Amino acid sequence: MPVTHVTGIVCGNGYASGGKYQGIAPQSNIISIKILDKYGQGNSAQAITGLRWIMDNAMKYNIRVVNLSIGTNDRKINIPLMEAVNKLWARGITVVAAAGNPDSRRNFQPSPAISPRIITVGAWEDRRFFYQAQNTPIFFRRNIIPLPDIWAPGENIISTLSPDYDFALQNRDTTKIVEKYYIKMSGTSMATPMVSGAAALLLEKYPHLSPDQIKRRIILSAQYGNAQTEKGLLNISACLA
Repeated sequence: MPVTHVTGIVCGNGYASGGKYQGIAPQSNIISIKILDKYGQGNSAQAITGLRWIMDNAMKYNIRVVNLSIGTNDRKINIPLMEAVNKLWARGITVVAAAGNPDSRRNFQPSPAISPRIITVGAWEDRRFFYQAQNTPIFFRRNIIPLPDIWAPGENIISTLSPDYDFALQNRDTTKIVEKYYIKMSGTSMATPMVSGAAALLLEKYPHLSPDQIKRRIILSAQYGNAQTEKGLLNISACLA
């Protein structure tokens, strides 16, 4: 997972593009916790260690939002990982996680996105893959609420290019590079930081909002959806109103 690209979506200042490719919340601060290698590989134990570090240092660094553009490949729910994100949420930290990219595994429930407490994000362009022919959601939570909670743009998102140029080219061809310092990437890993950025903007404007209040604002202000049955597209202006 290209952390440089994800970080740029949240808070890139757009300096190299004259402000053209600025992030959602450019005034926010970022703490980057390394839990994956440069090829985006890791395991749940590493993720849990990182989440525990956040728990221990949240007050020191005023951590209010956690972006998780990651997910497990296990078909079973990863209970320790679920517990880790739920503890952060209970502590007052808004956790935003990727719903996962579509594949052939029906009824696949990725952790930690399957947690009913956190905000789960899908790429708007992929929404058709989350429904069967009868328009029944493929992914379900324990309380029968379909994943994800919110959709956000996730296709050909332009953001900062990693200095690890070889990795960028290995996963995205040169035609994706934009103005030397930026690159186009797609997937829920790109959609998720858009919602994290929206959460950061909400906290900037309303610093006393709880994670539950932030989640409710984001879901109820979405476009093109019904908050009860079909989730909509992120609408940042509306959720800040």
